[in-house]
Order: sequence, then C-alpha cells, then structure tokens
Amino acid sequence: TKAAIEHLHQKILKITEQIKIEQEARDDNVAEYLKLANNADKQQASRIKQVFEKKNQKSAQTIAQLHKKLEHYHKKLKEIEQNGPSRQPKDVFRDMHQGLKDVGANVRSSISGFGGGVVEGVKGGLSGLSQATHTAVVSKPREFASLIRNKFGSADNIAHLKDTLDDGHPEEASRALSGSATLVSSPKYGSDDECSSATSGSAGGSNSGAGPGGLGSPKSNTLEGHHSNFDTILEELREIKDSQSHLEDSMEDLKAQLQRDYTYMTQCLQEERYRYERLEEQLNDLTELHQNEMTNLKQELASMEEKVAYQSYERARDIQEAVESCLTRVTKLELQQQQQQVVQLEGVENANARALLGKFINVILALMAVLLVFVSTIANFITPLMKTRMRILSTALLVLFLFFLWKHWDSITYFLEHVLLPS
Repeated sequence: TKAAIEHLHQKILKITEQIKIEQEARDDNVAEYLKLANNADKQQASRIKQVFEKKNQKSAQTIAQLHKKLEHYHKKLKEIEQNGPSRQPKDVFRDMHQGLKDVGANVRSSISGFGGGVVEGVKGGLSGLSQATHTAVVSKPREFASLIRNKFGSADNIAHLKDTLDDGHPEEASRALSGSATLVSSPKYGSDDECSSATSGSAGGSNSGAGPGGLGSPKSNTLEGHHSNFDTILEELREIKDSQSHLEDSMEDLKAQLQRDYTYMTQCLQEERYRYERLEEQLNDLTELHQNEMTNLKQELASMEEKVAYQSYERARDIQEAVESCLTRVTKLELQQQQQQVVQLEGVENANARALLGKFINVILALMAVLLVFVSTIANFITPLMKTRMRILSTALLVLFLFFLWKHWDSITYFLEHVLLPS
C-alpha cells in the first residue's frame, strides 16, 4: 500500500511540474507575442497572431489533458487510501493459469476411459488458453480482469474448482469448467463437427460407458463459444493498433506543423532583426547628418554676425568722417567770412555803416545757417531714398508725379469740382 501511494505521489508531482512548465511556456509565448506585435506592421501582426493562437490552443489542450490525468491520479489515490490496493490483473491471470494447469492434469488422470483424442484436445485447449492469456495480459489486463470477474466471480472460484477436481468428481469439474472458464478451442479442431467427431471416436475405443462420453460435447461447445470471445478481443486489439498508428501519424503531422511554425517564426525574427538593424543605421545616419547641419548652421550664423558687425562699424565710421569733414568746411567758411568782414570793415570809415554791415552779415550768416540746416535735413531725408537703384527710381517717379500734379493742378481741380462733386 505504501509503495503504491508513493508511486502515485510521484506521478502527481510529475504531472504538477509538467503543468507548471506548460503554464510558464504559455506565459512566455504571450510575452513574446506582445513584444513582436508592438514592433510589427498589420500584415506581420496578423500572421504572428495566427501562430500565437495555434500555440496557445495547443498549450491549453496539453494543460487540460494534464489536469485530467492529475484528477484521475487523485481519485485513484483516494480509492487506495479508502479501500486499499486492488489485486493486480497479472496476479489474477497467473492464478487462473496455474489453476487451469491443475484442471488439465486432474482431467487426464481422472478420465481413464477416453482415448488420446480427448486428452490431446484438452491439452491443446489449455495450451491455447495459456498462450492467449499471456498475450492478452500484456495487452489488455483490465478487460481480461473484468471478463474473468464476470465468469468466475473471483480468483477463489478457481481454487475451489481445483479442490473439486482433487476430490475426484470429474463430472462436476467438467460442468464448472464449461460454465465458468474462458477457453479457446484447440488448434487441432477447426470447427464443432471436428471436435464432436474426435470426441465420439475417442469415446468408442474406451472401456467406459455413456457417462464419460457425454463430457466431450459441452466441452467443445464451451471452447467454441469462448473462441468467439477471443476473436472479439483480437478485433479490439486490432482497433487499438489502428488507433495507435493513426495517433503516430497525427504526431508526425504535429511535429511537421511545429517545425514549419518554428521555421516561419525564425524567418520572421530574422527579417525583423534585419529591419531593425537597417532602421538603426538609418537613424544613426540621420542623427549624424542633423548634427553636421546644426554645426554648419552655427558657423554660418557666426560668420554672418561678424560680417554685419563689421559692415555697421564701417558705415558708422564713414558717416562720422563725413560729418567731421562738413564741420571742417563750415569752420573754414566762417573764418573766410570773418576775414572778409574784417577787410571790408577796415575800408568803411563810418561806424554806423560798419554796425549795419555787421548786423547785415550776421543776418545773412543766420539765414545761411538756417539754409544749411534745412539742406542737411532734406539731405538726411533724401539719403535713405537714394541708396539703391529701386529707391532712386521710386523717388524720381514720385517727383515727376508731384510735378505733374503741380503742372495740371487747375485741370485736376476742375475735374474734381464738376465731375466727382457736381452741385
């Protein structure tokens, strides 16, 4: 009992570990699918989704099967803990085989009136039973156990049958054998007619009466009836073999499908890796190009700033020099004017005339100063309009337009009064 319970515990632990491994594999598949789906386009995402759904479905089926096995082992463990270990089918068949050997020996020793045909028939039936039992026990012990349980009730009936034969009641033993034992027909007799003929022939050469002769007929019928049972079992074995071959084909197809899926996923991953490397190279190139353009732009801005500063400094210096030259000329003119006034004043004898002349000269100088200021103001106003050719042309057109207006002012006023503003 302890060994069986420990064995079941080991199986339960093994199944639990397998379930954990399958669940971890499914979680890894989910994480990998999410990672690939975030980095893939629509077409690749649909393909990856199909592959993931197939893998997820297979994992779910595997986990469900493992859960069923785990529940089965738990139920079996509870049954063993409650009822104790059941007797193994191999032990039952071993006892049945040994009991039937004893039955054959007792039948041979008890039925002395029959010839060698009946004895050889019983021996052939027992040997066929032994061979079929050995083969079937290896293949389907559960079905044989149920069949024997239905016929014998338990293995104790076989021992009871053996004791009955040992007590020397061959007729009762033959009835028990024909009613309960699961036998196959002897290979020496192909049908019921052959078996009955052999039985009658052997009965004719015997010294015994009709009592022993009646033993062979139910024996052959029982053997033939159980032969059909073994044909049914062999047919079931063939079906199991066919289902096993079908399962092997399915496993081969599944392996091929998994290999194709693995190849496809590997190819997709290689394509994505190549695409990622290409995108990384393009990004590096664009980043480097952007940095070079920014550096060149900064250098150009610095050079333009230097040029603008230098040009403004040169223009300011030129303007200052021009103003200084103007002031120098005005100073020279004043000095010349004063010298002329001094010369003229020396020639004038009248003081009043000198005073009037000085006042007149001052007035003229003031007027000249005002005129110079006016001219300088006009020059400062006109200078910006004369820097470029477009400005010169625009200024000339404006002057001509003003001149045209001044020339035809009468016509324009007449037109405005009589045409645009009629009374």
